[in-house]
Amino acid sequence: MNAKTEIAAEVEAREDLYYAVHKGIRLANARMLIALGRLDPADEEAVVETLTALSAHLDLSLSHLEHENREIHTAIDARCPGSSDHAAEDHDDHLHAFGELRRLAEDVASATVDRPACLRRLYQRFALFFANDLLHMHEEETDLMPLMERNFSNEELAGIHQRIVQSIPLPEMIRYGRIMLGAASAPERVAMVTGMEMGLPSEAFSVLMGGIVGKAWRMGDWQALDSAVN
Repeated sequence: MNAKTEIAAEVEAREDLYYAVHKGIRLANARMLIALGRLDPADEEAVVETLTALSAHLDLSLSHLEHENREIHTAIDARCPGSSDHAAEDHDDHLHAFGELRRLAEDVASATVDRPACLRRLYQRFALFFANDLLHMHEEETDLMPLMERNFSNEELAGIHQRIVQSIPLPEMIRYGRIMLGAASAPERVAMVTGMEMGLPSEAFSVLMGGIVGKAWRMGDWQALDSAVN
């Protein structure tokens, strides 16, 4: 597989279905890997907390995969048959990885004297999944997204994005918001929040941002938002 490092400026200016959410997933993967690596196998409370976080992380990763399968792959295959085949194969590999990671997590949870070894296996398997996911997301951004750009208008791409967003229940949207805003640069963060404020009814925006920050939030209190997502 060829890693492409240059993305045309005109592509960046279009509706991008991958960039922001992938930044968030990269951040969440990195945080999860660090948490597993630092975990003390003798600290039962920390083990339960970290394995619970891992389960929630895998749930969110599965949700993202399903959004792409349902909306993006279906759309591009309708106009360019077979063009999502490689990405779909990667998604199948991800599903296999999710199952393995959950089984390894169960081994850690039930282990006694061999827990350090079980935890090491879980850490190493998650690291491998993370590495594969990095390459997969890069290929989606540099191969599949430009293909979408060539075959769909910006309005059509915006419609795909809107369908994905509208399908996400509030608790899940709060989790996406935390990682996406946490991974964003300061200008991106302002643009994302401003876009949500413009696109949502005021009450829905307040509920969403309150869930992300963990308390009532007023527009422009960037310090509170930074503290919540960093």
